Amino acid sequence: MKIRLYLAILAGKMAIFFSRLAGNQGTNFPGRLARRIYPPILTELAGNILRETVIITGTNGKTTTSNMMAEIIKENNFSYVHNRAGANMITGITTAFIQATNLSGKREFDYGLLEVDEANVPLLLQEIPVKALLITNFFRDQLDRFGELDNTINIIKEAVQDTDIELILNADDPLVSHFQNQTGLNCWYFGFDDTVYDDIASAESREGRHCVFCGHELVYERFHYAQLGKYSCPQCQNQNPARDFSAHGLNLSPAISFQVNNLPIQSPYQGFYNAYNILAAVSLAKRMGFPDETIQTAISSYHPQAGRMEKFIINGKTVLLILVKNPTGLNQSLVALTQETANKNVFMALNDNAADGRDISWIWDADLEILANRQEDINYLICSGLRSGDIAVRAKYAGFDPARIVIKTRLQEGIARAVEGSNDTAYILSTYTALFTCRQILLKMQTKAKRQSNQSQYQRQSG
Repeated sequence: MKIRLYLAILAGKMAIFFSRLAGNQGTNFPGRLARRIYPPILTELAGNILRETVIITGTNGKTTTSNMMAEIIKENNFSYVHNRAGANMITGITTAFIQATNLSGKREFDYGLLEVDEANVPLLLQEIPVKALLITNFFRDQLDRFGELDNTINIIKEAVQDTDIELILNADDPLVSHFQNQTGLNCWYFGFDDTVYDDIASAESREGRHCVFCGHELVYERFHYAQLGKYSCPQCQNQNPARDFSAHGLNLSPAISFQVNNLPIQSPYQGFYNAYNILAAVSLAKRMGFPDETIQTAISSYHPQAGRMEKFIINGKTVLLILVKNPTGLNQSLVALTQETANKNVFMALNDNAADGRDISWIWDADLEILANRQEDINYLICSGLRSGDIAVRAKYAGFDPARIVIKTRLQEGIARAVEGSNDTAYILSTYTALFTCRQILLKMQTKAKRQSNQSQYQRQSG
């Protein structure tokens, strides 16, 4: 056994333990430390994957799609390595392998299932063999880190060039669907038929306005949301490719249901964007050959986690925690919450730390008018986080009643304000670096509320 490999694994496992003991996520630092001790550790550990390693990337939906895929693999009783916590850079992926392996680094697994940050795809492909790559979508995100969207797309396109990787692609996104033409790789496509939720015109910010081949403006027959829809180019006949996995009969209320190639799918999730995540997971699972019955069971029993429409019950109220990080993601979250007619409070935490992206101008590209146009169902909009004032100003200019805009910079105070009062529901929207703090606050509030409820019930029974 290689001594440095052993030391790297041992140091990584100890770093995970002490980091989590200190209340941190313990996802990136252990991998970074281990890589310094033994740089090829990820390559060594990934060599223990027996069947195949698949990766999931794209702007939105990576974590939800990969977590659903993990449930499908588990439902089929296979072992796997998965960066479930969503640490999707090379150090976080290394940590996931360290946590899964034994001290000798020889533990074998059937599958590797990895959510990967777009900019880290080339780095990962240099270190481990990958059989399949799923791309969810491409939207404008963290321009200060990624640069223009074209740069992100080209990074991935160049990384898969001259490989034998199979691509699973969103046929409804013109920024994704062209990969087959420019790489020559074997591609599988997923997408939606027309739905009752489509628009003939779209007011949302759309990145894919022009044909990637000739530059002519695309013509859309229908929009699902953003640039996702049924499109064609009148100049060069570029259009949606034929789908291998077609979704139809979409129903979003009260939960998601549709069929994929006549396979009925049901999920407790909400929102069209989550319907795409489900479709992506089902498509990858079918491409990997898993039985329909296990796919159905895994999807229907999987509940939102870690800020992806995660549900809490606090004093009898439903509280939903949602990660938002770019205009399209925020828009779709706002559409989902405004479709709920219950009386509600909405909390928004905006940070501008490095992991969030220093540039917060994206909130002006987001359509907060969606919220303003349905504010009759909203008691208060509570603005929080490091840039709470910026959210308040954006909401005011969107037409939201200033008398119902509340600024509570501290997360604890803001969440408490969102949960209290006469509202039936609270939506907690948060950028990345505030997400886990918000989650811990909500978990503590839920535990406290449950304990108080149990005590009250006991006192009534005793009396």
